[in-house]
Amino acid sequence: MKISTRTEYGIRVLLTLARTEDDRCLSLTAIAKREKLPHAYLEQLVGDLRRAGLVSATRGQSGGYRLARPAAEIAMTDAVRALDGPLLEMPCAGADDLEHCDRPQPCSVHDIFQRVYESLSQSLGATNLAEMAASAGGPPYPPEVRRRRANGHSSTTTQQAARNA
Repeated sequence: MKISTRTEYGIRVLLTLARTEDDRCLSLTAIAKREKLPHAYLEQLVGDLRRAGLVSATRGQSGGYRLARPAAEIAMTDAVRALDGPLLEMPCAGADDLEHCDRPQPCSVHDIFQRVYESLSQSLGATNLAEMAASAGGPPYPPEVRRRRANGHSSTTTQQAARNA
């Protein structure tokens, strides 16, 4: 399973709102600056978060976005589904519910996919936004910096291994 950039950025928006004092509204510009995220992309994400009932918008001079309900009531399953759809799209799913098998008899891979789905659902469902907001952390490195650091780290490790041999 790969966590999409869409989900990462959306959760970062939710965390920024959860960490905002006094239930104030934050503009997308303020969120984008704090988290070092592209403003235009956030406009798309907050639309999905609004439709899912996770954030609400207020128009006007002091308007912006805030959480639609308390952070402790927003599970990570809610956020992931709002941003990317099903937690795990089952290969044997029906058209109406992509997370559950629709076949009369389970297939050969049913059990493992069911266990993966249940594990994801349980882990993400047991984690709420308030818990995440209370933990330390700031914006992660942008993807290009992460790639550069990973490439630099692996070449340094390779160089060290060659010296030690």
